Order: sequence, then C-alpha cells, then structure tokens
Amino acid sequence: MILLIIIAVLAAILIIRASLFKPLPTTVTHTPKEVLNEDQVIAHFQELLRHKTVSNIDKSKMEMDIFKAFQESLIDLYPAIHKTCTWKYLGDTGILYHWKGKSPNNPIVLMSHYDVVPAEETAWEIAPFDGKVIDGVVWGRGTLDTKCTLLSVMESAEHLIKEEFVPEHDIYFSFSGDEEVSGESAPAIVTHLKEKGIRPQLVLDEGGVVIKDGIFPGVNKQTAVIGVGEKGYIDLEVQFESQGGHASAPPRHGITGAMGRLMSGLEEKSMNPAFMEPVMEMFNRLGRHSTFAYKIIFANMWLFKPLLALLFKKQGGQMNALIRTTTAVTVLEGSKAYNVLPPKGRVGINARILNTDTMDSTIRHISGFIKVPHKIQVLNGREASPISPIQSEAFKTLETTILDLWPDAVVSPYLMIAGTDSRHFHAICENVLRFAPMEITKEELNLIHSNNERIPVDSVMKCVECYVKLIRRLS
Repeated sequence: MILLIIIAVLAAILIIRASLFKPLPTTVTHTPKEVLNEDQVIAHFQELLRHKTVSNIDKSKMEMDIFKAFQESLIDLYPAIHKTCTWKYLGDTGILYHWKGKSPNNPIVLMSHYDVVPAEETAWEIAPFDGKVIDGVVWGRGTLDTKCTLLSVMESAEHLIKEEFVPEHDIYFSFSGDEEVSGESAPAIVTHLKEKGIRPQLVLDEGGVVIKDGIFPGVNKQTAVIGVGEKGYIDLEVQFESQGGHASAPPRHGITGAMGRLMSGLEEKSMNPAFMEPVMEMFNRLGRHSTFAYKIIFANMWLFKPLLALLFKKQGGQMNALIRTTTAVTVLEGSKAYNVLPPKGRVGINARILNTDTMDSTIRHISGFIKVPHKIQVLNGREASPISPIQSEAFKTLETTILDLWPDAVVSPYLMIAGTDSRHFHAICENVLRFAPMEITKEELNLIHSNNERIPVDSVMKCVECYVKLIRRLS
C-alpha cells in the first residue's frame, strides 16, 4: 500500500510539473524590412561559389592562385567596403577587415570561412562549382558551409555603408581560407588582434541555423540554435606489433584480437555522461514546446537524467554526442595479404571531447581496453572550448534579432559537437557565439559536406537581412 501511494504521488508530481512546463515568454520587436537587391546579391553569390577554394591539410596541394582570385573578387564586388574599410591579409589565407565605428571600444567580430571541402563532381546532379540557380535554389559546394555567411556579412556592410551608416563600435570581419583543415589563418588573426589590445564584446561565427521543420524530439516548430561552446577533438593512432608469420599456424592470441577487443570495448563502454548548462537549457527551452509525453521527461530532468543517458547511449547519434565524449574508429589496418599474419596493426580513432573531459582522460579511457603492448600516437588534438554565457547582452541581442525575422521560432543555446575557427577567439573574447542565420530544412542540413549542397534563394536573402539587422542593433 505504501509503495502504491509513493508511486501515485510521484506520478502526480511528474504530471503537474509537465502541465506547468509551458513555453517561456518572448518579446518580438519588429524592425522595418530591409530593401535589398536580390538579383545583385545572388549574382555576387554565384561569383564566390565559382572559385574552387578547396583547402587541403597539405598546403602544397592547395591552389593558392584560386584563393588569391577569391580575395581579389571581394575587392571588385564590394567597392564601398574597400573604400571605407581597411584590410589585412594574415596567415596563409586570412583576411581581416576593419570598419571603423564611432568608438573603438567594445568592437564586434563577424566571422566566416571561404574554403570548402572537396566535391565528388560526378556524383552531383548539378556541377558543384558552376554556381547555378535552378527553380529558386542556389547549387554549389560552399552554399551552406559557408560562403553564404561570408556573402551576407559583406552584402550587409556594403548595403549599410551605401546608406552612410556608421556603427557605434568598430566592426571586424574575419575570414579564413583554411578552416576545414584547422589551418593557421584564424590563429594569426587572433594573434594580430591580441597584439593590438582588441577585446571584442561579441564574436559571431558559423554554427547553429534555423531549422524549418524542427530537430528536437516532439517539437514541430522552427528552431534556431546558437552554439555557445564546442567539444574538443583528438585524432590518435593505436599501434600494435607482432612476429607476423604464416596464417596457417596462428597464435592463440594475436594483435588482430587485441584490435577487435579495443573496438568492441569502445562501442560497449562509453565515457561518463554529463548534462552541461547549454544542453540543459536547450532541453528546458525546446522541451516546453514538445508533446506532453516528452514534457513529462524534460520537465523532470532531476529524475530522468539517468534514463536519458542510457537511452542516448543505445541510440548513438547527435543526442548522445551532446552529453558525453564520443570515440569513433575511423582507420583500420592489418596485414596486406590474406595468408600473412600482420606484423603491425593500427587503429585510428577520432574522439570528440566533452568539456568535462580532457585529451588525457580520453586517452586513458581508450588505453583501458588494451591488454597487450602498444603505442598511442596523438596526431592532432585540442581541448574543448570555454562556454560563453547565455545571460549576456550579446546572446540576448542575437536572440532578439533572430525573433525579428523568425518570430515563431524557438531560440535556444546548444553545445556544438563539430569545430569552428571561433574557438581561437576565446583568447580575447568571453562572448563567442556560433550561429549562421540560414533557414533550411533537415534535409538541406544533411547536405553539408555532402553531394548536391544547395540553399534556397529566399534563405540567402534572409541571411543577408539578419546581418543587417544585427549590425543595426549592435550599434
């Protein structure tokens, strides 16, 4: 009887809390619609897309004349900016514009990158570097990642400068051409700003977007997510050695078995979960718009955290990546012949490190599954970034601007599981936010780094307008 009473009381608490878990109030302040020249904006976009700015981790394989041509095209396309602003080339491919405002204090940095990943051209329906517009959609590598944001920054500034608008604070445009390969251009720009004593009030880079059809469980509304931090990253290689020999007389335990146990262990035993502030706030904001069944969960995280951690672990994917460090085997090598025991073996692992973990703790976790002599070589790595405050004026201003254009959207912070150049700017700025004002579907989101990357013309124009409105608000 007592147990039934306890269960009934608990159920009542859960249902009452879910019933009270209503959407947070928002204030939408509409500003006049910006009048933009769509034909000119799209023509400029097409020009930028036609530059095949494919970056490569091996600098000798980058066609630097193409990157130079891209930089020169900006001078041709945006005469007002290049008459009003100063600019410097930093690092291998970096460009830093300086638009002087009424005060040099509390400047703003708007970021993007203009390099792109390779395209398997024969697999595309439309050639990836032709910049064609078909039925109101712009096709091409870089449309989503992320020449659209670079275009929008430049178009918004050109538009405002032609209006003789002068910002209240200095504005910097930071563009790199080697973001996709974690190059040195963005760090060079940060070093330059640091040496000048410049500490921005806001740095805005790519990251979250506006998803038309919802991406959160039980939520069908538009969602706009702003990255306030990003996970760390490590590429490492576990190396094994053996005597090798003929496959007709294998030993009882060989290095391939050790490699298999390592891979199996990584899949079966994840690192400990942690529900960080950006993730909890995302559950809090978006969960209020979900169906009642989901509200019972998200309104009662004090009870359901362990269940969610277990569920996300079994499902894998993005939700799991939000709450724990993930490890993925991406490279595997053994013998090169079927009848030869491998004298050497290697397992390549990519880990994305949650802010509560470190590179060292991740390596210890991986090593725990290996019971034979081995060597671990770290090929590339970085710790997770700091978390920018959600309560800042910078975040609120960006949120207000988003709601101006997308009044029905649910705006939320989140933790980025991928990496951006913006991580370098934490050295000089507390408020580093990651949001690209592109309105796209889940299907279009999945085209990033994939075949047939494309974006609707309407989304391009709203992206430009969002930057115009943001600059006005920040001024």
